[in-house]
Amino acid sequence: MVWPLGAVLAVNNHPAAAPDVVRDVAGVLAPLDQLYRLEDGSPAKEIDGLVDPEGRQFIEPLKAQSIVLEEELRREAAEIAQVLQESDSKRSPSSEIPLSTWLWSLFGCSLVVSCGIIPAFLLPASTSEYIHSEEGKRFLNLLLSFAVGSLLGDVFLHLLPETWNSYNLTSGQIGLWTISGLLICFLVEKLCASTEESQHRICAIMNLAANLVDNFTHGLAVGASFLVSPKFGLMTTFAILLHEIPHEVSDFAILLRADFNRIQAIKAQLITALGGVLGAFAALLLRTDSLSAAEWVLPFTAGGFINIALAQILPELNQETNQRQNLLQLLLIGLGVATMAVMSQFHCA
Repeated sequence: MVWPLGAVLAVNNHPAAAPDVVRDVAGVLAPLDQLYRLEDGSPAKEIDGLVDPEGRQFIEPLKAQSIVLEEELRREAAEIAQVLQESDSKRSPSSEIPLSTWLWSLFGCSLVVSCGIIPAFLLPASTSEYIHSEEGKRFLNLLLSFAVGSLLGDVFLHLLPETWNSYNLTSGQIGLWTISGLLICFLVEKLCASTEESQHRICAIMNLAANLVDNFTHGLAVGASFLVSPKFGLMTTFAILLHEIPHEVSDFAILLRADFNRIQAIKAQLITALGGVLGAFAALLLRTDSLSAAEWVLPFTAGGFINIALAQILPELNQETNQRQNLLQLLLIGLGVATMAVMSQFHCA
């Protein structure tokens, strides 16, 4: 039987009675009496407590305090849940995005687009003719060596680590998507390339396709960052620029290898840059920084870059017999890897 605190107070109230500890404690805890009773006045539940020799029961003070705190926490949790539910119901995907967010995102995308055509203005106007000379071929091979290093650095220091850290993919899934990207690029080359010139052309097109998808994921990051704040968006854009500038140099080297002239290379780079703009718009409209496809896009793109670097460009560089040229190529491969390592550190920061 559970005694209400009011009854406990009335049990031992004779004026000549000795001091009653039960009565004193019950008097302190009297305000809690209503807390543990239902609306009809019956006890809410059996509560274990101390029982004196006469069979009277009262709640332990520390236990009573813990019960009060528990009830307060439950009430606060219910209030928080109600507030969150109301805010979610008021928020709709069709609600307008501030114009300033759109403008900031377009500004960030324009910076990313501009870095794609910077290498074109660093090359002379007669680049196409120069590349076909003996000296020009050696210069192009040095650029391709840097491209191999930057592609490998991008794969193993940026794309694959970002996939591992940012998405819920197992190591086996990442490996399968990477191998899939590598083998599909190999299959496309075997089916479409019949001559050395066509092989160079297919290599350039596959590199452009991989860059288009890679830029789309960068656009997602830019748009989502500007949704947070302009400062955060600018920091993300700056990190992507640091990562992309050395990569764009390697892209131009691959395009020049495929006999693209400077104007054609600029147009091709602008087309791939549209992927970043589309990614930013997708992030703003969907209010997200990633899509379900992004879980496999990065390792798949990494596999394509591995194929381009190791299966298509590196074998051509291995045909060089000049020892000095071979040493320069090796140094530039290392420089490409080191550059991407430094840029990836800024990107992570």
